[in-house]
Amino acid sequence: MSMLRSITRGLRSLFRKEQVDKELNEELGSYLEMAADEKMKDGMTRKDALRAVRLEQGNLEVTKEVVRSGGWESFVETCWRDMRFGLRTLRKSPGFSAAAVLTIALGIGANAAIFGFVDSAFLRGLPFREPERLVHIWTIEADGDVHTPTPAEYQAVREDSKSFEQIAAAGWADYFYGADGSISQDLPGFLVTPNWLPTLGVQPLLGRNFREEEQIAGHDTVVILSYDCWHTRFYADPHIAGKQVVLNHRPVTVIGVLPQSLGPYYQELEIFAPLVLESYASQGNVRAGKMRVQIIARLKPRVTPGQARSEAEVIAGRLRNPGAPADRGDRLVVEDFAEMLRHSGPTMQNARRGLWMTAVAAGVVLLIACANVASLLMARGVKRHREVAVRAALGCSRGRMIRQLLTESTLLFFCGGVVAIIVTRWCEEIITKAASGIVPGVYLQVDVRVFTVSLGVSLLSALVFGMIPALQATRVNLNENLKDAAPNMVGGSHSRRLRNVLVGGQVALGMVLLVGFGLLLRSFLRVESSSMGYEPRNVLTATIRLPTTGYTATSDRARLMRDAAERMRLMPGVESVGIADSVPMQGADAARLRIEVPTPKATPVEDEIYFASVGPEYFSTLKIPMLAGRPFQEQDGQEASPIAIINQTFAKQYFPGTNAIGYQLAFADSPNSWREIVGVVSDFRQRNPEEDVRPLAYFPVAQTLPPRWSMAIRVRAASDTGNVAARISSWLQPVDPKLYWQIGSMQAQIHDSESLTLRRPIITLLASFGGLALILVIVGVFGVTSYSVAERTREIGIRAALGAARGEIAGLVLRESLEVTLAGLAVGTFGAFAMARVFPTEGIGWSGSGIFLYGVSRADSLTYLLAATLLTSVVLAASWAPAQRAMRVDPVVALRYE
Repeated sequence: MSMLRSITRGLRSLFRKEQVDKELNEELGSYLEMAADEKMKDGMTRKDALRAVRLEQGNLEVTKEVVRSGGWESFVETCWRDMRFGLRTLRKSPGFSAAAVLTIALGIGANAAIFGFVDSAFLRGLPFREPERLVHIWTIEADGDVHTPTPAEYQAVREDSKSFEQIAAAGWADYFYGADGSISQDLPGFLVTPNWLPTLGVQPLLGRNFREEEQIAGHDTVVILSYDCWHTRFYADPHIAGKQVVLNHRPVTVIGVLPQSLGPYYQELEIFAPLVLESYASQGNVRAGKMRVQIIARLKPRVTPGQARSEAEVIAGRLRNPGAPADRGDRLVVEDFAEMLRHSGPTMQNARRGLWMTAVAAGVVLLIACANVASLLMARGVKRHREVAVRAALGCSRGRMIRQLLTESTLLFFCGGVVAIIVTRWCEEIITKAASGIVPGVYLQVDVRVFTVSLGVSLLSALVFGMIPALQATRVNLNENLKDAAPNMVGGSHSRRLRNVLVGGQVALGMVLLVGFGLLLRSFLRVESSSMGYEPRNVLTATIRLPTTGYTATSDRARLMRDAAERMRLMPGVESVGIADSVPMQGADAARLRIEVPTPKATPVEDEIYFASVGPEYFSTLKIPMLAGRPFQEQDGQEASPIAIINQTFAKQYFPGTNAIGYQLAFADSPNSWREIVGVVSDFRQRNPEEDVRPLAYFPVAQTLPPRWSMAIRVRAASDTGNVAARISSWLQPVDPKLYWQIGSMQAQIHDSESLTLRRPIITLLASFGGLALILVIVGVFGVTSYSVAERTREIGIRAALGAARGEIAGLVLRESLEVTLAGLAVGTFGAFAMARVFPTEGIGWSGSGIFLYGVSRADSLTYLLAATLLTSVVLAASWAPAQRAMRVDPVVALRYE
């Protein structure tokens, strides 16, 4: 109750100030009258009694201030007065205020943007309703491999399970998008049951969900777009729901758009369509040799994952063949939905490290900005020395002055934070587009979380970096300050040293940032220009995924490959054609292989080996040299003996000092199907330009007949590449008009490789941060040097009067800036050495990485030298204008300087 009264009284004092003051005056007046009456009873006159009472009580205004300061409202009112005074003070220096606010906005804006990415990637909870009740269901097959289940297993779980409130399935498919019915682009898609979104607990951003009747063949001509697809391909059309698009030469209706929050979890998918189990075999993609679906389910209330796992084991037991042992049949496994997301692959882990590194870089930019503003505030404090001295002489305490100066700093940082948030909000889409490749699916959304963190960073920065100039400005010597009007006496060398430390700190942080950017930029350029082991120029690709219902017979698949390759060879401008199930930069499958080693009486070695299927002219089309043996030939088909070609690394690792030709290898799960090694081919990059070269085996594509394969098409002249690419689809129509070919190029494959895709946004962000750092250093050095020249005007005038040349005076200013710069570069170099240790330099395997140093050492002298030279040049350029001003100082005017 007392707290409520205190709040009520305080609010009344704030909003009804005149009434409260009037009541206080009346109360004090009544007290004085009562005290005077008492003295009048002792025989004093009224005039003498009132005078005696006033002498005893002291100044009434002081008494009023004591009464007013007794409540919390006094602190609020004082802060409000400080704020108004601070705004008036900053308004008197618009140039300084604008420079400080923009400087702070640059630092906080960079951090707001990066925090938005970090928040969407790591900090936000799952964007699903009650995610703790969501589970994934997997199948462990007889060979021990974990896969997504088959449609039959999904139907069994849906019909027999009692533990789940909802069970949804999703499969994979590819869609060729063309607005006019022509092939334009291959879009990855997800075929989902109508209850997929309700199971996740997600509502479409636009439009509606699928209906039950749309899961029937013939009624499934509807799709939902991912947020990125809607934004990039349909320009965020708010009226997209209800419009038709052409997918696989078939018109479909867009009925909705998924929310952006699903992006990090389904980042590669663009089209969502109804899953029709009856036709899934002809629509979907084969995964691990079977048609498979992803199963997600929502547990019923009060059902534990353990109970669901027990039930899944029972259902899996019913699906096994009678008499099959439990350890040889498929098993169903129930896993927590969030747990699956935590176990990301090495590529995603590398991507997340890259995002954290950009977050650290953004923090460095903020530190530079804060140090910049702090040094400007200190230099400005020199000009206010007489104001501070007069305040102190009039009895103002140092703490009260510090609070006033901190209020001014807080206003600057708050305004800078607001400007940063507004600009970041306006640039959301641009920043997301530039940086989303760091971690696929992440996005920037300036919401309450980002605003709150940015505001907190602003206030904390104001408190920390505003305290330094506030403490320095309030260190006054009344005798000297009031005696001497010139600012050169205040603070002395201590103030100047402190400002130089802040400027040197900016240079040091800028050095760390520029070295990090330089190392990664040089690595990026080395990766782009690295030798791939093959010749990608003038090579186009045409990729196809066969429908499982149309080409089930091996003879049909072999005929299609042969006809397509022969027709492409007849196309004008084409030099040669090779076929592969996985062209360079697309990676390769892996399996355990048994390898016959040359050691006498040794058992075959089993190891995990990458492999690919290629055609007869594949190596010659890519100009990859054969080191031994022969390439594949047209007669190496289904009827021929199984054979293989290995790469140079394979031969060195398993056949050291021995000719590998004639030895054999086989899949571990088919140990009797031996393949004779007939050739050794030179190493080349298969997944990333800077990957660790690994043992790789190649099998004749005519013997494996994969469901998805590509043709590598070498064009005779670079000038013919565009013309040939535009005609490939129509040229191949006579082979089978129902098939869709995705056209690309080998150079595009390299450009879109995993590693380069991860590197580009990091390079872009670090280049932006490096540019911001240079701008901030320029502003900081220029401002501090200008204030320093103004502070030393009398000294410069005396030097000029004593005969100092203009060049000597300019050298004095530039030498001081250069000394601070060299000290900052020395500290920054050590910091850059420490920072560079976080960059991996070896052993990344096949996974892409945006921060892997390739062809560049952590102590690369050229990078350090260029960064130091750039910073030195920037500092000298920023100091040149103040140095010229110092050269123009008139000794007569300077000696009168007040």
